[in-house]
Amino acid sequence: MAALLTAGGLALAIVPAPAWAASNEAHVDRQVLKAMQAGQSMHVIVVARGDLNVLQADLRRTGLKHSVRVPIAHGIAVELTPALIDHFRIDANVARLVYDAPVRLSDTPFNPTVLATAYPAVVDAVTTWSNPAAPTTGQGIGVAVIDSGIASHPDLGNRILANQDFNPNVTGTDDAYGHGTAVAGIIAGDGTASLGQYIGVAPQASLINLRVNDGTGGAPTSAIMNAILWAVINKNTYNIRVLNLSLQASVQESYRTSPIDAAVEYAWLKGLVVVVAAGNSGPDSALYAPANDPYVITVGATDDQGTASTADDALASFSSYGVTQDGFTKPDVVAPGRRIITTLAPNSSFALNYPSFMVGTQYIQLTGTSVAAPVVSGAAALYIESNPTVRPGQLKGVLLATTNHLAMTGTGAGYPDAARAIAYPGLLGNADHGLDPNNYLKVLYLAAHDLTTLPLVSWDTVSWDSVAWDNVSWDSVSWDAVSWSN
Repeated sequence: MAALLTAGGLALAIVPAPAWAASNEAHVDRQVLKAMQAGQSMHVIVVARGDLNVLQADLRRTGLKHSVRVPIAHGIAVELTPALIDHFRIDANVARLVYDAPVRLSDTPFNPTVLATAYPAVVDAVTTWSNPAAPTTGQGIGVAVIDSGIASHPDLGNRILANQDFNPNVTGTDDAYGHGTAVAGIIAGDGTASLGQYIGVAPQASLINLRVNDGTGGAPTSAIMNAILWAVINKNTYNIRVLNLSLQASVQESYRTSPIDAAVEYAWLKGLVVVVAAGNSGPDSALYAPANDPYVITVGATDDQGTASTADDALASFSSYGVTQDGFTKPDVVAPGRRIITTLAPNSSFALNYPSFMVGTQYIQLTGTSVAAPVVSGAAALYIESNPTVRPGQLKGVLLATTNHLAMTGTGAGYPDAARAIAYPGLLGNADHGLDPNNYLKVLYLAAHDLTTLPLVSWDTVSWDSVAWDNVSWDSVSWDAVSWSN
């Protein structure tokens, strides 16, 4: 510990405890409190102060049998009646009752001469994978798609390395909705079914299918958190380097206390580049996780007018932008997000309900920041193939420094330029510099290092490589050592 304190330049300081800690009552999210007062049951994540097994036993004693562990929240997802909400908020082993809010989806042999879509050219991906001297196609780089599933498609071939389902309300990992398959094609479609007309940004990248959504596009917060944790645990097995989350929370919350933001930061700090959709709510709407997190790469959408030239591009009217609750300007970058042609999941809701959007029988045309985010995930995979040891903060730094700027409000640093980023000599330091992590991460840090008070620390100098949710002694940690009043 002495070596750790010296290396990190730590100075111990006691942080004032939040008001709710004084009474030892759990902090109850506003939505949960309203449900209790209205006599309504609600899906919640019950966050434990100490041993999670003790909390599990408490839940079972009240007759609750259907629950899901959520390790990143150090809690258990379960549906509680108003009486049980009232019961558990005064349970000494409960730190917080979190609304388990629904999260919605926001939306080599390659020959560029036949390409019929503009978006790979807009982010300069065509230059990287059509370079005969040193083609860069994302080969061997794993991109985890946390979405509605990925269906088999000729353009994805045998590059879907793993399939996992995290939604307790469905079974299987196929894509009944269609959204995840569309996202996967933008990232890594190789154009097989279109003879090269519709190609993704990193056409030889590998895909990891982590289904969290049901057939309508809905997903509980807990499912997304567990999918992210699975990706972190299995990142070396499948060389997972990028997470794509084209989804958004339904409740506004500071990134410091949001459970979803805790999960994406954990992945980021463990070495995974996290790319998320900005949302489709227009101006002054940068208030929802995970798009409001300062660590991740948040992507807004433009209308590329179907041309490779950026001179006629405009910010899509629906693209979310603005300043977050915590003072950060989002999005970080933009990518084309209107009339994007990509892979279609057969017999999905998209195929059955939107036949006018179909392009032939294998493709569909979609609009939204949901389809802009995977453009940047693909660009990240290209960069990582050429710089395999890069850390997320370093990649973000280079990506932001080599963008093509757009003179429009709401476009962040502009368009990522994959070829320019790859050609950039060296790195630009850590884009995480000066950032303060989510409170759940701070509590994890306390537990991992057997600390009882929160140190003053330069967080971007801390190594999280050896810190894991499943190997800390939670009994010894004090949740009250972190201020939750933000």
